Amino acid sequence: MQKPNFLIVGVARSGTTSIFHYLQQHPQIFFSKIKEPKFFSSYTINYPHNGPGDKEIYKRIVKTEKEYFDLFKNSEKFKAIGEASSDYFFFHKNSIPLIKKYLGNIKIIICLRNPVDRAFSAYNNLIRDSREKENFYDALSLENQRIKKKFDWMWYYKNGGFYYEGLSAFKSNFSNVKIVFYDEFVENPMKVTNELFDFLEVFKFQPNVDTVYSSSGVPKNLFFKLLSDRTGILVKFREIIIRYFPRNLLEKISKSMFKKNELDSKSKSILKKQYLRDIIKIENLLDVDLKNWK
Repeated sequence: MQKPNFLIVGVARSGTTSIFHYLQQHPQIFFSKIKEPKFFSSYTINYPHNGPGDKEIYKRIVKTEKEYFDLFKNSEKFKAIGEASSDYFFFHKNSIPLIKKYLGNIKIIICLRNPVDRAFSAYNNLIRDSREKENFYDALSLENQRIKKKFDWMWYYKNGGFYYEGLSAFKSNFSNVKIVFYDEFVENPMKVTNELFDFLEVFKFQPNVDTVYSSSGVPKNLFFKLLSDRTGILVKFREIIIRYFPRNLLEKISKSMFKKNELDSKSKSILKKQYLRDIIKIENLLDVDLKNWK
């Protein structure tokens, strides 16, 4: 039975999808066909969740050991074998013991983004999908209610940005942890991708890093809104498009479909204050200066 020897475990909305697609181009790297099987995070969680569109997520989760390890069939000739499930970081208390049990002390990749920007990006992601109906400030106010109602964790805009506990847990349990900072990745994606090739011990390679994956924002017109809606009348049509058209082409088209929201100053100020203590703990843990986050 072939097993992964590395995982991209998160953080969601921090460049993980782009990294997945850039690494996937390397001839010595094998990824599961399902980008986010979520096997180790969903193993002990009761699904489906109750937020708008959350039931669609449940359909894509890999639920059994056989299903999971079948994802890595015919990967024997590859040097680096992995998958990317950003839920593993948020649900680290559940996922880490299972990752260690099934895969041992494998290599771990963690992507980190300014938590305020990450929160707003997660919000825009659900706006794009026509699942979120509130403005950002009101959505933050509703977060505790949504947690109690068992919405999927992607709705936890604020709570998804407290990284210290998950970082500390992964670094304590795995000896090979690579941290990628989102700002550095955006500034020089080729440099960071090649650092990841070194981390995975594969040969030098020049991937195509021109496409930025997983665009989000407000659809510019009604057709784009209907097409991006994950629960609407064009869902089947959308699935057909995704199945038959290259992902990089679709991403280039989708980038023109959305306009960016502006983060309101009140929400930004509130979140910065709430994240400050966590950020300082991360600086001490990683011995880095995160002044841009503060």
